[in-house]
Formats: sequence, structure tokens, C-alpha cells
Amino acid sequence: MNSTMKTAIGIIAVAVFAMLFLHCGGIGAGNAKQVSTAGASGLNGTGSPDITGAGNASATGSADGGAGSGQVRTVKLSYNGVQYSPAEIRVKQGTRVRIEGDPATLRGCMLVVNIGGYDVSKAIRAGDNVIEFTADRAGTFPISCNMGIGDGTLIVESS
Repeated sequence: MNSTMKTAIGIIAVAVFAMLFLHCGGIGAGNAKQVSTAGASGLNGTGSPDITGAGNASATGSADGGAGSGQVRTVKLSYNGVQYSPAEIRVKQGTRVRIEGDPATLRGCMLVVNIGGYDVSKAIRAGDNVIEFTADRAGTFPISCNMGIGDGTLIVESS
């Protein structure tokens, strides 16, 4: 391989790396796509949370993650530069989960929060930073951005 070819490959590699880095660093944050959460339990047909009657539930659930059906567990979610914080969200099956994303720290690719297994995906923005769903399936589910980083976990314990 001649030096011109090596230089071209190096320039392409640097350009690809720069695009990925800048996307996750916030340059492309305004273009994050809002993905429908229609497959998540507890959502209405429009993909928006169906929270009718949720005002009658308890405000935060218990410290162990909520006692299950009828409880609401509120979690403040941020990004600490390495992973989502808290890195682990633990709830009882049947708990209504309310995640309030911090738009000040959830930036770049991290502003899109995905919860695998629940078809939940939302771009966190000031004034539109709440994700709500019912944790109706027991198991361990990844929480990540669209690029697969963020390294959070939702653990739903059998009730």
C-alpha cells in the first residue's frame, strides 16, 4: 500500500471517529428522533403515557423499589460522564415507573433514553423529560442511548 492510500485511509478513519464523537458530544443533539413507545405496557394508542388515575398512587414508592401494583416509583435520571445515574433502577413487578430525566446532564446521544424489553425510547428535553410505564415483566433490562452506551439497568423483581 502506498503512502497516498495510507493517508486517505487515515483521513477517513479520523472523519468517522470525529462524527461519532461529535454526535455523542452534543453537536447533533437537536436531531434526536422521538421514537414511539407504543409497545410499552400502560401506554395509550398514541404512544403517550396513559396516566389516568395515577394521581391516586403513592408519590415515590418505598426505598426498596416500590411494593408493586398501585405504587409509583419516581427516579431522577442523569448522566455522570461514564454511565446513567443511578446505574441501577430496581422495582417490583407491577410498579408504575416514572423516570425524570435531567436535561442538563443527558446531552448528546445520552439524551435519548432506551429501555430494552419495554419498547421505551424518549429524547429528554427541558419541559418534556418524563418517561412513564408500568414494569409488568420481571427481569433485567438494559437502559442505554441509541448508540448502546449509558450502561444502566432496570431490574424488575417478581411481586
